[in-house]
Amino acid sequence: MYPLFHVVFWVTFFLCLSTYCLYPMTILIISKLRPFRPNRQDIDPSVSIIITAFNEEKHIETKIQNTLSLDYPKNKLEIIVGSDGSTDGTNEIAGRYQDQGIRLLAFPVNRGKTAVQNDCVNAANGDILIFMDAASFLQKDALKKLVRNFADPHVGCVAGRLEFVNLRENLTTASQGFYWKYEVRIRELESSLGSLIGLDGPLYAIRKEDYVPLAANMISDFLSPLLILANGKKVVLEPEAPVLEDPTSSSMSEFRTRRRIALRAFVALAAHPRLLNVFKNPALAPQIIFHKLIRWLVGPLVVLNFFACLFLWSYPPFLVMLCLYLLFFMLAGLGFFVNRFGKGSGILMVPYYFTLVNAAASLGLLDFLRKKQAISWQPSRV
Repeated sequence: MYPLFHVVFWVTFFLCLSTYCLYPMTILIISKLRPFRPNRQDIDPSVSIIITAFNEEKHIETKIQNTLSLDYPKNKLEIIVGSDGSTDGTNEIAGRYQDQGIRLLAFPVNRGKTAVQNDCVNAANGDILIFMDAASFLQKDALKKLVRNFADPHVGCVAGRLEFVNLRENLTTASQGFYWKYEVRIRELESSLGSLIGLDGPLYAIRKEDYVPLAANMISDFLSPLLILANGKKVVLEPEAPVLEDPTSSSMSEFRTRRRIALRAFVALAAHPRLLNVFKNPALAPQIIFHKLIRWLVGPLVVLNFFACLFLWSYPPFLVMLCLYLLFFMLAGLGFFVNRFGKGSGILMVPYYFTLVNAAASLGLLDFLRKKQAISWQPSRV
């Protein structure tokens, strides 16, 4: 039995190490050897901004005003608000701006963000589609910075750079900031290869000719760039197009968001298995596996690794590892209570947030195995 536990320990340890350390190191090396630099030029193609919203009466007016203030030729700019069965004042507020060029598509039933995006794309006239959330805000030159990447015909999709504000509000938001800095660095490296596989819903742009309509249960900002990459186009990050958004305000909001994202990502990969085929996608498939898939499986891997240490505790190295586990989860537990009843502390930040996001991903996996669906949506700030 002991050799089996040794195997379990080292396999699970290597898989966790691969997603958090080895993958970033590998793409760093490759980006130095074979960098992709898009041929950026100042251009002004016709653009359709698509803002998806569900019960966003608190943000939609500010969002519309922010969008109208963007520095871009008005005769080449179309702004569409897709309201996904909103039951608050979202439709009324957006409707006030129709005489300023805002197109309101008010759908009667809450069908999900992806379904709304599909319908808005069908109604859009622009050559470049720019997808935004209702509670994200741009600088005046953001559109020009985004679209300049499309001067390169090899580029099919461009992501804005998400920046969180108010990160010191509590332990959850501070933890998001720490995790986000790590994730942004990985995305920068992927972008330097022209192979960015993670976009953020608040801001990304796609050539209309490259947009692929997706099923309602797909997660568009995850699957769309993967399909574009699989079709031979490049996906890059535009570092000079920041999009500002508040982080999730509570642990439970963040937990629900992470769980839903993991579920829909598993559903998307199951619906498009060719993306994980290393023979058909020799560069893309390993990226998805080591950056995304294994990352979402870290929860079960850590549990297996912990029990392997438990059975091997009589060996000093594994006893040390077991003690480190106990210390880590004790700090995570303290982080939970501190976050619930008071202000956060730096020493509790990493173990608490690590445990939260991986527990959420694990439940997302369980939801997927139970064939649960997550189509309708609501803002994580609610």
